Amino acid sequence: MLSWRASLFYLYTCIVVSSLCDAQSPTFTQATDVAVSSSGQVFVGDSVDGLLYRLDSSLVQQESVALPSGGSILRLALTSDESRLVACLTNGNCIAYDAKNLTKGPLRVFEGILSSSDSVALVSAPVSGGGNSFYVGSSNGTVILIGQYGLDGTAGNVSRTSGNLFSVTASSFTRRWFGGFVAGSYTYFVVLDVSTYAMSRPGVRVLRVCDNSNETTVAAMYEAEINCFSLNAVDTSSVLLGASLLESFPSGGASTLVIGFSTPNYPPYSRVCTVGLPSNYSSMNSVSCSPTSLPWRTATTSSLTCPNRCTISSPGAIGVPSDTSNSDILSTSSNTYTSTLAFNYESRALLFIAYTDGTGAFIQEYNITTTPPAVSSFATWPMPGPVTRLTWTSGQNYVYAITSTSVVQVPIEQCSSFTDCLSCAANVNPLCGWCTVEQKCSWRSQCQNSTVSSRWVQGNTSQCPSNTIMTPTTFTLERPTNITLTISSGLPSPLTGGESFLCLLSAGNGVPISVPCSQVNQTTFTSNITGAISQLNTPKLVVNIGFGSSLLNIPFATSRLTTYNCAAATSCSSCLQTDGVCGWCNVEKRCTAVNSSCSNFISVTPAGGQTYLDVCPSLLNGSYLLPVAVNRSLVLNTKNLPPLAPGYLYLCSIQLSIIPTLLHVPANYINSTSISCLYTAAQISLPVGTTAMLANISLIWTNSSTVVYPIDPLGVIQVTLYSCSAFSVTSCTSCLAVNIGTGYGCGWCGGTSRCVEPETCPSITNQLLNCPSPVLRSVSPSSGPVGGGTRLTITGTDLGVTVGDIVNVIMEGVNCSVQPDGFKPGAQFVCVTGNYSYGGMPQTVPISVTMRSGSVATAQYTYVRPSISSVFPKSGPMAGGTNVTIEGMSLNVGNGVKRVLLNGATCVILQSSLTQVNCTSSAQNVTGVGVVTVYIDNEVTINNAVTFEYTSNPNYTSVSPDETIPAGGIILTFTGTYLNVSQKALLVINGMAGTSPCIQTFTTLKCYAPPVGSNPIGSSLSPGVDYTIVMDGAPGPVGDPLKIAVVSNPSFTSINPNDLIQTVGSVKIIRINGMNIMNVDVLSEIMVTVGGERCTVDLGTTTDTVLSCQPPHNLSTVSSTPSKKRQSSSRGNVVVSVGRLLSYTPGSISLVTSTVASFPIPAVAGGVAGGGVGLILLLVLVVAIIVVVYRRDSVKKRQQVSALMLQMETLETNMAEECKRAFTELQTELQDVVNVRDKNYPYRDFRSFAMKFLFPTAEDDHPILKPVQFPVGVDQSEAMKSLEWFGELIQNKQVLLTVIHTLENQRGRFNMQDRCNVASLLIVALQTDLHYATEILQALLTGHVHALVTKGNPRLLFRATETVAEKLLANWLCFLLYPYVQEHAGEPLFTLFRAIKSQLEKGPVDVITGEARNSLSEGKLLRQHLDVNVVEGVVENGNEVIPIKLLDTDTISQAKEKILDVLYWNTPFSRRLKVSDVDLELRRDTGTVLLYDYDSSNTRNGQWVKVNTLGHYKLGCVSHPGNERLRFKLISCSEHSIDAAVKFSLAILGVSNVHVSSTSSLLRNEEDHRSVEDCHSFHLVQPTMSAVSISNDPGQSHKIMSEVFLTRLLATKRILQPYVDDLIKAVFSVSSDKPIPKAVKYLFDFLDLQAADMGISDPDVLHTWKTNSLFLRFWVNVIKNPDFVFDIHKSATVDSCLSVISQAYIDACSTSETKYTKDTPSAKLLYVNEVKQYKNQIRRFYNTVQSSPKLDNQEMDEYFRTAVQPAQALFSTDAALYELFKYAVQYSDCIIAALRENDLGDQASSFQSIAERLK
Repeated sequence: MLSWRASLFYLYTCIVVSSLCDAQSPTFTQATDVAVSSSGQVFVGDSVDGLLYRLDSSLVQQESVALPSGGSILRLALTSDESRLVACLTNGNCIAYDAKNLTKGPLRVFEGILSSSDSVALVSAPVSGGGNSFYVGSSNGTVILIGQYGLDGTAGNVSRTSGNLFSVTASSFTRRWFGGFVAGSYTYFVVLDVSTYAMSRPGVRVLRVCDNSNETTVAAMYEAEINCFSLNAVDTSSVLLGASLLESFPSGGASTLVIGFSTPNYPPYSRVCTVGLPSNYSSMNSVSCSPTSLPWRTATTSSLTCPNRCTISSPGAIGVPSDTSNSDILSTSSNTYTSTLAFNYESRALLFIAYTDGTGAFIQEYNITTTPPAVSSFATWPMPGPVTRLTWTSGQNYVYAITSTSVVQVPIEQCSSFTDCLSCAANVNPLCGWCTVEQKCSWRSQCQNSTVSSRWVQGNTSQCPSNTIMTPTTFTLERPTNITLTISSGLPSPLTGGESFLCLLSAGNGVPISVPCSQVNQTTFTSNITGAISQLNTPKLVVNIGFGSSLLNIPFATSRLTTYNCAAATSCSSCLQTDGVCGWCNVEKRCTAVNSSCSNFISVTPAGGQTYLDVCPSLLNGSYLLPVAVNRSLVLNTKNLPPLAPGYLYLCSIQLSIIPTLLHVPANYINSTSISCLYTAAQISLPVGTTAMLANISLIWTNSSTVVYPIDPLGVIQVTLYSCSAFSVTSCTSCLAVNIGTGYGCGWCGGTSRCVEPETCPSITNQLLNCPSPVLRSVSPSSGPVGGGTRLTITGTDLGVTVGDIVNVIMEGVNCSVQPDGFKPGAQFVCVTGNYSYGGMPQTVPISVTMRSGSVATAQYTYVRPSISSVFPKSGPMAGGTNVTIEGMSLNVGNGVKRVLLNGATCVILQSSLTQVNCTSSAQNVTGVGVVTVYIDNEVTINNAVTFEYTSNPNYTSVSPDETIPAGGIILTFTGTYLNVSQKALLVINGMAGTSPCIQTFTTLKCYAPPVGSNPIGSSLSPGVDYTIVMDGAPGPVGDPLKIAVVSNPSFTSINPNDLIQTVGSVKIIRINGMNIMNVDVLSEIMVTVGGERCTVDLGTTTDTVLSCQPPHNLSTVSSTPSKKRQSSSRGNVVVSVGRLLSYTPGSISLVTSTVASFPIPAVAGGVAGGGVGLILLLVLVVAIIVVVYRRDSVKKRQQVSALMLQMETLETNMAEECKRAFTELQTELQDVVNVRDKNYPYRDFRSFAMKFLFPTAEDDHPILKPVQFPVGVDQSEAMKSLEWFGELIQNKQVLLTVIHTLENQRGRFNMQDRCNVASLLIVALQTDLHYATEILQALLTGHVHALVTKGNPRLLFRATETVAEKLLANWLCFLLYPYVQEHAGEPLFTLFRAIKSQLEKGPVDVITGEARNSLSEGKLLRQHLDVNVVEGVVENGNEVIPIKLLDTDTISQAKEKILDVLYWNTPFSRRLKVSDVDLELRRDTGTVLLYDYDSSNTRNGQWVKVNTLGHYKLGCVSHPGNERLRFKLISCSEHSIDAAVKFSLAILGVSNVHVSSTSSLLRNEEDHRSVEDCHSFHLVQPTMSAVSISNDPGQSHKIMSEVFLTRLLATKRILQPYVDDLIKAVFSVSSDKPIPKAVKYLFDFLDLQAADMGISDPDVLHTWKTNSLFLRFWVNVIKNPDFVFDIHKSATVDSCLSVISQAYIDACSTSETKYTKDTPSAKLLYVNEVKQYKNQIRRFYNTVQSSPKLDNQEMDEYFRTAVQPAQALFSTDAALYELFKYAVQYSDCIIAALRENDLGDQASSFQSIAERLK
């Protein structure tokens, strides 16, 4: 860790030496080694991340590659030709890479060439004959390994190693390998030996290996000791920091090894020493050897003759004594060295040492000298961290240092930082010197001819050329003289070949000018510079004069000279700024050095402190304004301005950018300090649309029209030209605001209402107090939340000059804080509303704006309370991404929605409107349910009932099938959890997205696979392409991407002409040739049609190359055998579809369609018998007639008696049986028919509930459900403004009542439907002010009550919807009682509905007539006895198996509906599959079959066709093989290709009496369906039966009377009775947890008051009013239509039962006593006893309400506010207003007349104006 001082030093150095930090490398985790090429390519290994990097010369990453697993980088090295990079790893392997492209991967891996070690020496070496090789050395505790390995070329064959020749005998021996080098024909390694015991000679050693690639082993190795470091004790932490070979030492020294070493512990010190290394290392090449002992060997070779040092085979390693000199050149105990590096550079020996000193990490640069070896430091560089490795490559100007996390370039020299000879020559950097002639500090090699004396100066500053001495030191052009130049140290020697030295003159950065130069002696020259100074043409100029080579023209040894050229001055100021040398001729206007040559000569004396400002005529700077529309004099400030001599005049000159020439006007001389310019309005005009512009102004004098002299301006003199009338202002204060900051002096002319200059208006207003009173025009927005924080933009006139002129803005006691921004003088200001104490909805308050002048302006503003009513969807995944719609009211008031939170997480707003906010949920880190919060300005809107749940993210884990095809279109089923929490799921395979969303359930997704490529038919992609499913913002599965295999597309090529339709056994087969057929699920994905008819795939005979299918039964081959079948032949295409996207037409076949022939019976008879036989038949017929006539009378009587007796006996028997059966049902306790699994009832939201009441027949696109839409071509903003006026107009109670009464008076035109529509539109239009809507309702009801009482019919009140008032009352109750319905009546109502439905489904229900055995309604009672069997089975739903009970009398559609009820249960009906969306599939072990209501097996009776039932398919009355359980499955109608039925034998189903061929009879046929459409359908009862049969056989004639079945009504009523009681109790009871609804209390109190006012004392009348208003107007609608409250399907049979129950409730509310007879409808007779109980309960309820405390106004206001909140975001108030206006405008003449009759003339005019605008 760097200290703060070191960090600061490093930062400072980066700024001073930018090259140190300009190149920033990537950040590494643990950089271990670095290698650099001569071109600057940098290679870095990261041992932790396992990556190898290549950086460019600027240390920008070019590429990186991951290393093979199992090792990290120890060392890197480039081959000698830099084409390969070798990396050695800790796992014992070395890898070769292409140095120019690492991403090619390893070119070669050398395995096991290193011993297990944390250190290795790696050296690159060329091989004779061509190619690269590298040497490696390593060791562990027992083995030393050295090897040479070739890479390419001849070296590619090199592979020699020492093997285990050099076994270590001392197991505790440790050798640390650092590096090495190549010298001569040998390769050297430098190692550090340490041990845990005292060695005889521990320390640093040099190892030499022969370079002999012809040998197969490394046969000899020599070791020599380095005596630089003497260790008195063993230190295992000793570190070798560097071993660098200097090829040449300064002053001709031999090759030298520079070694760095650090011993941290005994004692801590760091050293650098040099070791001489002769080219052949004499000790290792002597003729006779005297080997010394090696630290790792116990035996020592006493003597050995070494004729060839490279071929010694024994002992293999020889220790030799060091015969080289060595010396320590650096040592320290205060700093810790971390790395060293030495190399030759520019004939110098440089040493770089990286160290730490406790304050930071640094690199110090040294120059190494010899005799004796020593170093001198000349540069220090701070580092970002401790340096672990230093490296340099020849050709590079940088040393590269690596820390653990970075690579740093350290410059070798910084010569260019010295800019003069003295500093450069004095610098200790051994590389830098001053290049005299070129004037730069550089290396010697960068200086031309640096070997010539005095041309490159280093160290000796006396050799630097001195500056030239010049006399004189000034030069005046009017008094020219020669300049003498003297240089003390002389000039450098000129080069031979024409070089000479010139005198050079330069000014500033200009090109030096050569001037004549004559040499007087060795050091003195003279020069004439007159021509050069004249050429420069500058009054005063400082120039440099020196010498320069004629070859380079670069001046050196320069001195400064001041020159004067008076004639070059053109003004007095420039003339007198010449140090008193020049003077100004004030009359002639010229500059001269000879004062006698002009008159009125002006000069200054610098010694006296005078300047040109004291004497020169000058135009002073100032703020000058000039209006262009009036005549006005402009007075300019001057100094030293003399009076004019005769013949001269002054002129003022203006230069406009739009006028290319100067505009001159006369000027009157006032005095020496001022002058007046005379301008007229006609002289200057501004461009159109420009209010002001700047112009340059100057003062000149002239004595003729051609001679013009300027007066010196002191700076840039500008004047502002302006025009007051050009400012587009419309008020007094806006005009006065023009003067702020400008000083224009504009004023408001009241007579012309314009902003003008004072000269143009005699009665001008130029003070705020005199301005008119302010007027407010608009307030935007016009409404906002009661929480405040809304920025209002208020516009008007005379709203102040500055924002400070607005004293305050008060909104009914609440301050609106005025903001400094947004202020437009006089026209606009901005304020922020405060928090308003809410008192009603909405609350329109006055805005009072008080000005500083005391005047007040007013406007209006409406406070509203935004509300939230619902959110959809109600949940989403934690990952977010769900598009959420929040519904409510007034959501875009104020400045709009600022923020939305879902359970505390931000929802990114997409758009918002009055009723909706659309946003996208963000991620949440936990699951859970929380409220939805909407921030509108400062208002925080929360509805605790509106919540959003963050669920777990979808997680899909597998797919079936686990392969797809390139064409896509097949169904893939994914399994997992929470798969239905997202709004939409989209499958993406290999980057290709599906075109349709997946079908979602909690655990499964069914998706059509998208196309994954353009592979040709029959090809396949490599398996394992990635797939994912986009599900809102949810992430994919954790871990590796999921894979799916891609197999070839199935293809179909032909049909064998000789094998079109075959008969296999009794089954017809078509065979289609193809390939890869079995690559998909044949049954579910392949569909075949022949001539448009379905051909069922036969899986048993299908192979991978042949597809077999069974054609429709009416198709066959041509037959010559006579038959009773009529045949027709045609050609039909065979089409094979694979999934949704792939289709083939392999050919066509001849179709032969057979139908049964129809022959007349007479023709048949005629074909059988001849004439004789006919005669015999005729005689028999005559005889029979005679016999019949004879016995007719007696037989007829006998038959009639017998038949009558038989019928009576049969009827009695059947009636007895039916009565007994009904009695049994009545007395049997049935189980609870309803099983409510949870309390999550499918309530409709308020919008759907209200729409059912307001507009029962309306669709989802009703105008009030969307923003108002005006006709095309209408100005939208004007229309909206007119609509707002209409809304304000009907806020007048008298106006609105007049409009309603006028509409109702239009008899014959304004019908009942119109009344209902107007009442519904009115409640929506007034939804934000329910208090006002209640006042309107009270007024209408009061009038209606009065009218009925006057007519004498008070009981008729609310009996029918005849007036707007009655419908408005129903709507009013709908808005206010919705929460009560949900909280208290919803559960019993839904339970009753479920009970009725369940009871009906327990018995047969005729699907055609709706008649049911268990009906509660006589009109829907099934009056026929049927034997019903229960069909028990299971439904397969994904991985679930759900038990199901059906009836054998159920049609297929009824069975599907019951199954859907079980699967979806309380799911809203609109969100579940419909019966028509699915088909029913019966699954058996032997196959599957689709069941239909209509197919070719339907039972027919003439023109009547019976709908198929489960019993028809023998599912309820036969024993199933092996007690097999019936298994059903619902499949999508569009997925027949997915779940197509296998051809299934009718015998399996037991359908033996159906005359159809094969099993195709069960498959629905379009031909059969068309034939069914031509017939009449029946289910249980054939309508032609005259009486009721007791048999399932419609042909039997045993009948009974239908009244016998009425007892079933009692059985059903008895079972449903508890649920009926619960509902009446929920509606008409009061308890502590179920208080009286405030709306009911308010309504009943109003009716009590009306009765009292009208003098009605009959309690029955008041009871009737309350019943009709509450129960008949509201509760009957709810009870009879539970689908208003719940999202359910109500069948006609259920509706009939509810009607019976509703009638019972209505009877209970009646005060009259009903007389019951045998003719009384059964619906009334059923509940005779219960009605009496209900009457008492209802009376108690009415009395309780009447006796409860009355509600005060404040309580009702609060109730109206909270009750209306759900509606405010759901309906468009503007749209309702517009629809209401459409009604009003139809009768506009009548309405206008009525308004005027009611003394509402102003309102009538307003309505007429609005009508005209909106038309």
